[in-house]
Amino acid sequence: MPAYWTPDLLLNEDDVARFERVPLADRNLPASTYEMLMDGCAIDPSKIAIRFFTDGAHPLETERQVTYAELRAKVNQTANLLNDLGVGKDDVVSMLMPATPESQFVLWGAQAAGIVNPVNWMLESDILVQMFRSAGTRVLVAFGGDEHAEIWAKAEAVARELPSLAAVVRVGGAGPAKVAGVRVMDFAEAIERYPSDRLVSERIFSPDDTASLFHTGGTTGAPKLARNLHRNQVFWVWAAKCMLGFDLTEVQVVGVPVFHVAGAVTACFSPLVRGATVVLMTSAGFRHPSVLPNLWRIVDAYRANMLTLVPTLVNQVLSIPLDDADISTLAYVASSTAPLSITVADAFHRMTGHRIRESWGMTETTAVTCITPRVGQVKVGSSGIRLPYQQVRVVVPDGTGNVARDCARGEPGLVVVRGPSVFPGYLGQEQAANWLDGDWLDTGDLGYFDADGWLWITGRSKDLIIRGGHNIDPKMVEEVLFGHPAIQDAAVVGAPDAHAGEMPVAYVVLKPGASASADSVLRYAAEHTLERAAIPKHCFVLPEMPKTSVGKIQKNLLRVDAIERMFRAALDDIGRSAEVHVTDRGSSGFFVEIRVPTLDADDAALDGALRAFTIPYAVRLVEGA
Repeated sequence: MPAYWTPDLLLNEDDVARFERVPLADRNLPASTYEMLMDGCAIDPSKIAIRFFTDGAHPLETERQVTYAELRAKVNQTANLLNDLGVGKDDVVSMLMPATPESQFVLWGAQAAGIVNPVNWMLESDILVQMFRSAGTRVLVAFGGDEHAEIWAKAEAVARELPSLAAVVRVGGAGPAKVAGVRVMDFAEAIERYPSDRLVSERIFSPDDTASLFHTGGTTGAPKLARNLHRNQVFWVWAAKCMLGFDLTEVQVVGVPVFHVAGAVTACFSPLVRGATVVLMTSAGFRHPSVLPNLWRIVDAYRANMLTLVPTLVNQVLSIPLDDADISTLAYVASSTAPLSITVADAFHRMTGHRIRESWGMTETTAVTCITPRVGQVKVGSSGIRLPYQQVRVVVPDGTGNVARDCARGEPGLVVVRGPSVFPGYLGQEQAANWLDGDWLDTGDLGYFDADGWLWITGRSKDLIIRGGHNIDPKMVEEVLFGHPAIQDAAVVGAPDAHAGEMPVAYVVLKPGASASADSVLRYAAEHTLERAAIPKHCFVLPEMPKTSVGKIQKNLLRVDAIERMFRAALDDIGRSAEVHVTDRGSSGFFVEIRVPTLDADDAALDGALRAFTIPYAVRLVEGA
């Protein structure tokens, strides 16, 4: 392996501090993701880099393999094709791709030519159009195979709204030569016309060149586009290796989407630049119906030693029996996106013999910033220790964009970060990130450091429930609910209350075959919640939780539902017929529109029923409401 890869394995805060005695500039990291990937491809060109299967029940029988020599060739050819289409270092290539081997060619080939913009192809077409216009997309690469036919349909719809596109590149399938006057090219056929051993552009990279635009958010209008630089991604994979210790022997099974940093950077780029092996578990990952039921057999078949889950998936995995699968090769089982329930973590350990190691980060920090080391102590619920050269503080802000003071160990506060993996900002000045003291990123997360320097995330500042002056941490109540034998998923949000301002409301999903009423869940919560103010007032049993593409519970959607329910209940109490529509305006908060068929003498009663709520609202006259 190249000399910049160190053998160091950092296990605690003291190890990190000693490691940092060597200035980062002296580590001689590559200037770009392209150069780092080419170094990885040169370690053993004949080795299998990517294994991709289409059926989780028969992975080895349905797999396709890509060697490092082939990966190097395809990335170069992809970059050269895009360059020929007019893509320069500041031009954007947007991609609508599932997790196929071609997604890797495009991800890293587009970064070698210009800027890649991996996009969630499940978003609505109008959101995609807004995003591509904001990005200034020059070339669109889209999957055209039958397995995800909806992707190509969206690509065509988008192309009709973006006549400035230089080309649309179709990966798989067959289709028209043009869409709304925009040229359509077949990926496999087109790249064969270009050299595979070099970049024709002879591009000289700067570490400060933008490598990617990953979107974040997207439930309330067009997502924000986070700019990740080449140096951000190069640093992150290098620093993470110091914590995890994996080298070219790693075999990582990948089930998270490649349009997210967790899939693209953490799960794919990181192993590939170290000459390891990536197993793409179908084009849909964990969403494919054949993957989760066969997960343990897949780990066994590929002798996988790295598996990444999210808390909601861990709950589901507990219902999958090991049977005769041998999972002894697993060296690291990771979980991120949200703190893990102690109850769930202990159940996983009893079932598999493996401890889940948690981490914390965000798109704006390229990937995770704190990691539980590969060996040694595991603190369930903690995100571990910081990456070397990354600075993390827990602070009390002063409300004017500055830090009033740092919190003591054990004292909760706002988590802020700065360092080489922190992004420079969102695309467009109108979507500025929140910074404190100039260059400290306000993550919006609440947490504290323990005596050993381990970070504990207690929640999001916007998720904190304030009930009559009591600050309630939803995680505390969720932990109680996970102890209920019938509950698989649980989330607690704040709902408007006319007397207390907010009231905790519980949403639960039951385990397959289990039964429990909302009232019985509330009784259980009342019996086991230590803080009286934190006891949920209402409980709603759902068939499934609303989740993001990487399995994170979308609490903002649950809050929309809770607000609608509370406003409807208030209207029912006065016998008033009306439609309630709640809008999540992001940083501007929620807004409620009450649509009534008539405006009459009851308006005073209506205002009396709603004015105590702290959520802003307006009454509109709508015929037929």
